Amino acid sequence: MRHLSYFLTVAKELHFSRAADILGMAQAPLSQQIKQLEDRVGAKLFQRTTRSVKLTSAGEIFLQHALSITGDLEKAVAETRSKSEPENRKIIISGVQIAVMHLMPLIIAKFRQTYPTTNVEILPIGTGIQVQNLLEETVDICFMRPINPIAAIHTESILVEGLVAVLPIHHPLTKKDKLEIKDFSGEKLITYAPTIGAGYHRAVSAAFRRAKIYPMVVQEASHSLSICALAGADIGIGIAPSWVQYSQSPHVTCRPIKELTSAVELILAHRADEMHPAVIEFIKTAREIAPTVSW
Repeated sequence: MRHLSYFLTVAKELHFSRAADILGMAQAPLSQQIKQLEDRVGAKLFQRTTRSVKLTSAGEIFLQHALSITGDLEKAVAETRSKSEPENRKIIISGVQIAVMHLMPLIIAKFRQTYPTTNVEILPIGTGIQVQNLLEETVDICFMRPINPIAAIHTESILVEGLVAVLPIHHPLTKKDKLEIKDFSGEKLITYAPTIGAGYHRAVSAAFRRAKIYPMVVQEASHSLSICALAGADIGIGIAPSWVQYSQSPHVTCRPIKELTSAVELILAHRADEMHPAVIEFIKTAREIAPTVSW
């Protein structure tokens, strides 16, 4: 099983150094473990050059079997534990606002069809604190923005969200149903501080650079709702995640931005060694529900 875990990580990353970092080990021992696996299987699983790593045809076949084997093992452990642990064990879920307000109600409703007596506690908190809580094992599952790889934490993207323009209610651009980056030329902009809303800030800055548009940033904010409030005060135009249009102030209106309809990811994260059946079922349910949510 250890060899399978190493193989699956390299197969996912297609990069030995990156896979080694995720696994928390040096690259040389990882390469040795993969070589041992290839010797045992009797086939070369990866084709490596100085510039790339890719699966061989034998590796592609072995990948399908490895996924099936590890999936069956996780299911076996979960079902076994479910017979020996109390059904009403509480699970703790944390999330950024989009997850708490718009995604969790749907996930929890379906989850409780399988685990009706399991209580779900919800903590609305930001990404940085969520990572710390997950490592300290004070939460079970997190819904957060992208983070750098951490060996002890498994992450996967479950939702991609767009960004919208947050306009003062009487702003001339409210006459348009959809904006483009060029519409921001000459406008005053309210944006995220680079160190606080880093993912949003990168997406917005990159879009402006590509369009060669350089709006005047009049204020940086620490939260999406702060941007809405400042825009409502007619300080400038804000750019925020699309969820704000469902929680917006009566003093602003939102418009989609053509170049930023798929700008930021929502990440599901849990401890890499998580095996509790209720937590695994919640993760499975989140994977099923998230793709059905539209913004």
